[in-house]
Amino acid sequence: MMEQLSCMSKIKHVFCFFLIGLFLVSCKSEYQQYVDRELASGVTNDSLMFGLYMGLEKKEYFAICWDLNKEGVLDQGTGNGSVRHITDKDSLGQSTTYSLDLLFGALFDEENIMRGMSINYSYLAWAPWNRELQSDSLILRLEKDLMKMYPGNDFIELDVKASKSPALVKIDGNRQILMYIKGDKDVVVKIEDL
Repeated sequence: MMEQLSCMSKIKHVFCFFLIGLFLVSCKSEYQQYVDRELASGVTNDSLMFGLYMGLEKKEYFAICWDLNKEGVLDQGTGNGSVRHITDKDSLGQSTTYSLDLLFGALFDEENIMRGMSINYSYLAWAPWNRELQSDSLILRLEKDLMKMYPGNDFIELDVKASKSPALVKIDGNRQILMYIKGDKDVVVKIEDL
């Protein structure tokens, strides 16, 4: 009889540990589970845009941007702190109603290695009265565009402090793409190495 009680006690302890473990795993947010799953995949994605990639040294980043500036692909952004690119130009090189104004800057770690980029998108022809060119429609366009540029997992919604509306996040291996609305005009996209 004592052996049966001892065995039952052991089973209860094992079952309790199993329940506690299950509870701890279920306490992780959907986002944290997503991050953990993608990082555990071992997949490494380092590509960004314009031939830039995570892992570039700061001097290499500036050299690539300078070369693209000489080719007319990139311009100096505002306040000497960002790089500018205008998308969707017509055959004469002129902007259109749906041209995007793209301002970006590199995200460097303490060793001056590029770990991602922060990009601010807006329609070049944005105006407060033009409903079609507001940030809430721009984020939908960017979701489609970024899925083409960076295929893989879909975007999921995520609440962030920086935005009143939900952000969208997509993680493929080590690369996270986070995008959120900033006011009526702008959408911020951050591409980072997790």
